[in-house]
Amino acid sequence: MPRGLKALFTPRAVAVIGASRSPGKVGHAVLRNLLYGCGERAPDRSWGFPGQIVPVNPHAEEILGLPVTPYIEKLSGPIDLAVLAIPAPQVPEALDAVGRRGAQAAIVLAAGTAQLGQEGRRLEEQLVSVARNTGTRVIGPNCTGLFTRLEGEHLLSASFFSQVPPPGPIALIAQSGAIAQALLHAAADHDLGLRHIVTLGEKVDVQDAELLRYLARDPEVKVIGLHVESLDDPRGFHATAREVSARKPLVVLHGGRTAAGLRAARGYEGLFGTCDASLEGALGAAGVHQVATLGEFMPALQALSEQPAAAGRRVAIVSNGGGTAVLAADAVSSAGLDVVPFRRDTIERLAELRGRDTRNPLDLRGDANAEQVLAALDAVAEADEVDAILLVLTAQATTDPRELAEALLPWHRTCDKPILAASVGFASERFLARAGIPELGLPEEAAAGLAALAARGAFERRAIRRRLPESTASSW
Repeated sequence: MPRGLKALFTPRAVAVIGASRSPGKVGHAVLRNLLYGCGERAPDRSWGFPGQIVPVNPHAEEILGLPVTPYIEKLSGPIDLAVLAIPAPQVPEALDAVGRRGAQAAIVLAAGTAQLGQEGRRLEEQLVSVARNTGTRVIGPNCTGLFTRLEGEHLLSASFFSQVPPPGPIALIAQSGAIAQALLHAAADHDLGLRHIVTLGEKVDVQDAELLRYLARDPEVKVIGLHVESLDDPRGFHATAREVSARKPLVVLHGGRTAAGLRAARGYEGLFGTCDASLEGALGAAGVHQVATLGEFMPALQALSEQPAAAGRRVAIVSNGGGTAVLAADAVSSAGLDVVPFRRDTIERLAELRGRDTRNPLDLRGDANAEQVLAALDAVAEADEVDAILLVLTAQATTDPRELAEALLPWHRTCDKPILAASVGFASERFLARAGIPELGLPEEAAAGLAALAARGAFERRAIRRRLPESTASSW
């Protein structure tokens, strides 16, 4: 078990250094999030952190109803986690003080060290030294904090996140706080269930590999998503990624892959990020599913958290529009998957849908009703030549998504193949998601999700072959 990380995720008491009375300040937002789980839920504390919360500020006696401690040296009782919402030049001294008061972990929110040149380098070296001398585990600086779900409905939001994501089995680690914020907001729109969000910033202490090992031990986590721009120890990360991905799907979004992206990453990481050629090798561990864009990252996480791995790369496309069917075929093919021809017995079943297409992609036309869509899905789900299904729908007068969702609910419970939906123009309504089918807005997003399921299935089959005796494996 990585040292000291328990205090980050299950602290008994949290101190906010730099807590503020001003609503526009980060120190105020952090305190509100700790109290209410998210500031928008004030004044309901039933969602907030259930342990002791101690604001530290020399210029206030009370903030949000909590008594304020003027200085770190005046803290009484054990503090497991300290959140430092103070300017960068003040952080080393404050971190040393909370470490000497027994804080096992700290989150440093301060930005700007990368932009301070040599002074910034000196500050980060001081943070590294203090962390080592005190034993306090440090996340940051230049991060937006940490969010995790505790027992019951309680939340620990030691962050300045602006909302709470839907509950679910995904753990997200992001080097960039902006990426984490973007995904958090998208999660609410797409019903992406998140259990943990950790932003690492400039990573002076706690590293990606440690968090991967820790979060992989959480039985409630099914999938881990990682956004990374630099690695301190590529070789060590590679070994950890192999170990973790053997147990749970790991999706990696690599920022700074191009020369322009690398220059941009170094611009805000300053002199402290290490981005070298070994990074690609580190991310190439067996079982790691790499994506290049946010448009691939979120669908991959959603698909892997809600659907079984695919038995192969053969996809059947069912659509109620010819144009969207063509675009879906392009997207599936571009994602490295196969739009396979249907076999004779499948074609014969589809022929019973009179006047409808029998080719893959299957165009049911704009007047298709729920009964016809369900019959087509039945046929392709039972086809031996199909490993996964993509349902592409556009808003049509005769295709009622509410009616279809009601019909799909019992059907989906018996379907043993992965299925994703692209609800073009009405994904935000979440009709099909209520039937248990991951619902994306565009065919290319759904194709990215299917690619992740196919990659995971291929990895699991390779792992099974390695474990089987040679005589058995040769018959596969």
